[in-house]
Amino acid sequence: MASIFERFELSSIERMLNNAKEVHRYSGKPVFVILIDMARCILKDHVGYMEYNLFHFVGKPQKDRDTYVNFDYSQSLFKTLNDPEYRELFNDKLKFNQIFADLLGRDFLDITGSSYEDFEKFCKGKDRFFAKPADSCSGKGIYRNIEINEDSDLQEIYAYLKENKLFVEDSIIQNEEMNLLNPYSINTVRVTTLLDKKNVPHIMYVIQRIGTSELPVDNVGAGGIYTVLSDEGEIIHPCWSDKTISTYTKHPLSGMKLIGFKVPYFKEALELCKKAALIEKHIRYVGWDIAITEKGPLIVEGNPLPGYDMPQNYFVTGKDRGLKPEFEKILHEDRE
Repeated sequence: MASIFERFELSSIERMLNNAKEVHRYSGKPVFVILIDMARCILKDHVGYMEYNLFHFVGKPQKDRDTYVNFDYSQSLFKTLNDPEYRELFNDKLKFNQIFADLLGRDFLDITGSSYEDFEKFCKGKDRFFAKPADSCSGKGIYRNIEINEDSDLQEIYAYLKENKLFVEDSIIQNEEMNLLNPYSINTVRVTTLLDKKNVPHIMYVIQRIGTSELPVDNVGAGGIYTVLSDEGEIIHPCWSDKTISTYTKHPLSGMKLIGFKVPYFKEALELCKKAALIEKHIRYVGWDIAITEKGPLIVEGNPLPGYDMPQNYFVTGKDRGLKPEFEKILHEDRE
């Protein structure tokens, strides 16, 4: 747990002030009053200045604030539900692919343990593939979409992959309907599951992430936007940007109307995640990133420490209460 001083050090004063001004804009409360309450929440409720805004904490009574999953509670879920001896299976992308091979919907190959002939066979019939490091140490920072044709020097490509300890997998071709959101990125659906002690998977929340530039990423840290999906997989609330601290009903790049968009193969995506949750039962709390292709959903990766702020964001849910009671209900039944 971070100390009091570390919590303030990790907070950008400028961004804190910007969030306070945004809260002032819709609440009318003086900025200095908001800043004092923000500081109290950082120290007492372990809720940061951005979360204070996202959770709509201004003027909210303590009993309602206590319904929110905060940093400490999120860490507690991670530590108690996900066995530390098995977390590496999710952090190592190659091991993850090997365990969930039947649900990936694409071929992959470990270059470090494969011959050139194996690589040549993998490339046969392909015009591109994706290369990435197996873990956070080897090949750090190297993620490449590699195009190949009859003039490509496969020996040279193989040597590059081998030297950087990368593994390769089929490129994901996104469903045309999902391309309407942003054709430059794979716009993933984040489905978070909690496996109870009776081995029943529960869907805790579902989020749609959307890229906002011509870069091939949809994550929020790179400027992407997101919203919570309805039970039918429809965008019914505006999308949020952490970067601009604002909501969008139209895509900022294309101008496409976002409200009313329905994710294809949505029910199949939920069922896929429930199935995945049963494969490695030592990891009971997972955020699955799902890509939607023309043939249906497939798993991109699994995160054993899902974010907790996005599904509780008032601006994309319209709800004034957090998710903690939903987690507690399942966990309480586990204890009985």
